[in-house]
Amino acid sequence: MAPFRVLIAGGSITGLSLALMLEKNNIDFLVLEAYPDIAPQVGASLGLQPNGLRILDQLGCCDELLEHAKGHTVQDSIYRMPNGDSMWQTSKLSDRMIERHGYPVAFMDRQKVLQTLYSKVQDKSKILTEKKVRAIDSSDLTGVKVITTDGSVYSGDIVVGADGIHSTVRQEMARLNVDTGRDYLEEKSFSATYSCVFGISHRTPGIEPCTLQDVFNDKFSYLIADGPGDRTYFFLFEHMDRVRFGREIPRLTEANRDEIVGRHLDDPITPEVRFGDIYARRIRSGITPLQEYVYKHWHFGRMIALGDASHKFHPLTGQGANCCLETAACFTNGLVKLLLSTPPEARVSDRDISIMFETVQQTRRPRVSWLIEAAHRRQKLEAMDTPELKSYVATKIPSLPIKVIYNEWLKTFPPAVSLHMLPPSRRPHEVLYHDELGAQDPKESRDGSKL
Repeated sequence: MAPFRVLIAGGSITGLSLALMLEKNNIDFLVLEAYPDIAPQVGASLGLQPNGLRILDQLGCCDELLEHAKGHTVQDSIYRMPNGDSMWQTSKLSDRMIERHGYPVAFMDRQKVLQTLYSKVQDKSKILTEKKVRAIDSSDLTGVKVITTDGSVYSGDIVVGADGIHSTVRQEMARLNVDTGRDYLEEKSFSATYSCVFGISHRTPGIEPCTLQDVFNDKFSYLIADGPGDRTYFFLFEHMDRVRFGREIPRLTEANRDEIVGRHLDDPITPEVRFGDIYARRIRSGITPLQEYVYKHWHFGRMIALGDASHKFHPLTGQGANCCLETAACFTNGLVKLLLSTPPEARVSDRDISIMFETVQQTRRPRVSWLIEAAHRRQKLEAMDTPELKSYVATKIPSLPIKVIYNEWLKTFPPAVSLHMLPPSRRPHEVLYHDELGAQDPKESRDGSKL
């Protein structure tokens, strides 16, 4: 392959997984992380699902993460009414997911996943902290330059923005775009409907191991998950007074968090456990407005925004981190293919870079749009946002068979992206992923989405 360097802004799940993918393909990279710690503890957790674990398996991370989660994978999924009573539940969920798709569902600290990704990168000199991107210079015809706030300048062939919802790379694309008429910030469609108080607590008596609990309520809901290390993870989702767009979306503070929590301390999670019981055992907590979006435009020149910088999920369905891994894998597939097709010593043209970027966008955008919309619908249901939904929850959900509740979720896994150039998982699974079918019609896999 021709010499090529990727500058990655952000040591996020997207950024570190991409660094590891590039390293495994002998592609030069440099990660520029704004904060001093590559894996800070900010009170965040995430749910790993088969589509994400499959890629982590290819990267050599899966065994360590599953060993960490041992005894705490999600087995019992319980839907609860506002009074805490169970209205629907299923058991052996992860056992069945392993049979079907090769992997369980497991919640853990986001910090643990970042630490594991970082530990697998062989050349850690290529991961720099306290390097916040200030500007990008694309005037040099031989590549791009990233200027950080400390005055350092780094040169590369392309820049990947893995720097989250307030992406500097995306802002630079908007600043440098003077000819295309594209709106790279899309403030009129960038929305938030719900706020989220989230955190990590010491294990709470009454929250059993291997459980995931969705508590339905009126204009708010909870997601409570068991986790390794004697953890209980909590999410309190609350409908804001109205849908906010762009700069209208508030920056929520600790005072906002404390006010919301104060109104909900007595909410039942189970008949025996109140939210206040969980919150009193907290290790860390935070609050954020839940932006939900898929940008129309992901790239400009030799810059592309990936992960949360282009698609942001409501966390209820747990697909955010998993889809960040998918998007990083899709990008790596495209870049490796491009570099292999480029003659040795030849510079990859701007046109070929743009075509590859556009292919990544066109491949990923429909899938993440579908999954983001599904997460939004699920939150509306659990917060019973309309009288019709409240009636549906009260009269229909308790009697729904498992196949009705889970079939839509199960359909999300077979189309998932993996790394084309790395060996696939050898873990047995009943339902083939679409990229395992080759030229076959994926109908076989679609049919396997049904219980």
